[in-house]
Amino acid sequence: MKATILYLYYDFLNLYGDNGNVRILEKRLIDQGFEVEVVRKTVTDDDISFDGFDLIYCGSGTESRRAVATKHLKRFEKEFSATVDSGTPVLFTGNAWGMLGRSITTLTGEKIEGVGLFDFDLREEIKKRFNGDAIETAEGFDKQFIGFINNCDEIKDFGGHPFKITKTIGQIPFTADGVRKENLYGISLIGPVLVKNPFFADHLVRLIVERHKAEYKEVYYKHEERGYEMTLRALS
Repeated sequence: MKATILYLYYDFLNLYGDNGNVRILEKRLIDQGFEVEVVRKTVTDDDISFDGFDLIYCGSGTESRRAVATKHLKRFEKEFSATVDSGTPVLFTGNAWGMLGRSITTLTGEKIEGVGLFDFDLREEIKKRFNGDAIETAEGFDKQFIGFINNCDEIKDFGGHPFKITKTIGQIPFTADGVRKENLYGISLIGPVLVKNPFFADHLVRLIVERHKAEYKEVYYKHEERGYEMTLRALS
């Protein structure tokens, strides 16, 4: 069996060790018996096809680079939206999921059209950043999510956040996070999120295995599980 991951803006949006999310998915898919191919696309690519991929990933970046990536991804809005609607697993981490709304108003005041998957408008806050550790919960997951948030995004009057922030240590004024549609997840947690939350990595791998109509193998990653439990206790 072969699994293929599309890694968007791999060289452009890659803060906080975000490529670790792709590496952990590769490792776990190999452990499930897959041959894994990672296809990398960035802002210099004039044509991107989203068909045939088992998972699409995009990480976080500076606000200026996110603006460039948003304009680029907007060109493929219809194709990307159709892929999301088909149920393909998609993960946008850090500030990357901000690209998926209606618009982004940048620090310089420029208003950029988003991909339009979700009904929110994002404004970058020029005077402050929101950062700190956070614990989050989400419907359908028994375990709590942990990680670090660092962005300057303000989103008002959007009731579609799937992740509820239950505890923070630092400067985080909001109580909800992220987006979800079908098997697309957007979450602000960085660190990278799949390394810090092995159950979330398991969930995405299970989705891929099931889409291939294969049998999921239970594999225990003791070091990752131990790290998760220790960090959760420290934050709780």
